[in-house]
Amino acid sequence: MQEKYPKLNVPRVPVCRLSGHDGPVQSIIFTPDGKWALTGGLDHTVKLWNPFRVDPQFVTTNSTKNRTCSAKKISFEEEEGISFQNLPPALNIQTYSQGMTHDINALCCVTTSSSSSSSSSSPETLLVASNKTLVVTDLVTNQMKRRIQNYHTGRINAVAATHSGEAYVTASYDATVAIWDGRSRDTKPIQVLKDAKDSVTNVHVVQNVCEGGSHNNSSGRSSSNGNSNGNGNNISIIRTASVDGFVRTYDLRKGLLQCDDFGSPITSTAHTKDGQCLVVSCLDGTIRLMELETGELLNTYNSHHISGKYGLEVDILADDSTIITGSEDGSCVLYDLVRANSVGTLYGPARRPTCTIKAHPKQSSVVIAASYDNSTVVWSNDASPWQEQTNSQE
Repeated sequence: MQEKYPKLNVPRVPVCRLSGHDGPVQSIIFTPDGKWALTGGLDHTVKLWNPFRVDPQFVTTNSTKNRTCSAKKISFEEEEGISFQNLPPALNIQTYSQGMTHDINALCCVTTSSSSSSSSSSPETLLVASNKTLVVTDLVTNQMKRRIQNYHTGRINAVAATHSGEAYVTASYDATVAIWDGRSRDTKPIQVLKDAKDSVTNVHVVQNVCEGGSHNNSSGRSSSNGNSNGNGNNISIIRTASVDGFVRTYDLRKGLLQCDDFGSPITSTAHTKDGQCLVVSCLDGTIRLMELETGELLNTYNSHHISGKYGLEVDILADDSTIITGSEDGSCVLYDLVRANSVGTLYGPARRPTCTIKAHPKQSSVVIAASYDNSTVVWSNDASPWQEQTNSQE
């Protein structure tokens, strides 16, 4: 792959590992500024990482071999000798566990600062879905601020929030989507969406006017009356995906609902950065690209990844040119968004399904992928920044 696609700025080589969870990682997010990453696992904990910095305490046991591998940018695909344990560990900054009594299913990070200069604000609040409970934690002080429970009757599959945390949204296995007031401690949601006929796997919030006056241009077509009553708490559109095969777009301001049928259980969705298209990953093994304005199916991707038994996540690289998906053979497959051909495959350290992935929000060359073999790997186009850190410690 390295020789075949030398000019593409896509991830190609494993550069470090996120090591510390006792069991597989089920959720990965980057903070909005892309400086930090958070992972949630089966061990009931969330960990905060600096994925661009090697742990200073790391001392390699085979420095000569590691330097050689890094210099040649050998990937798991190219060299059987390189393994997860050979990669340098990234710096773990904090571990969160207060109020988290079950597996971590989903994460969301929001900025709750009331400063008018929101662009310079740092993320302050962490939303954690721990089975049926939403745990709200201060990201800086590591103190639990709120615990929302006893509403959903099934696990929470996805979490979203407005830009400043005025409202939280939870999507559940019980086929409901609940909207919560992020500024109060009310134990009841301010609105519930009950249109799905099966588990709701994804939820996305679109605000018509963001903080600072900027406009979000994600499309929200409306064609039929829904059960929304306009109580969106500064939310303009909520878009959900469900195992019943439908993507539902709720226009809360107009009280209208648009349904798009994909004909197969939906496991993951991702929006392009320009807000014009939606990528939908289905259990039938096909990834579909839909134009949000018209609902037109623009492209399909299904020739290189393996799907059918597990819910695979899909994401889009920061430049909107490449789709990345997990695969049941332990790899991650990269598809050209326009041409639909494969532009690379990232083979992990084992052949267990890779279901959890997240692309960096600003750098198209960086992604994080987690597999059921308990390995979580940071991939990049260039290993030299991590190599230099490792060499400087030897």
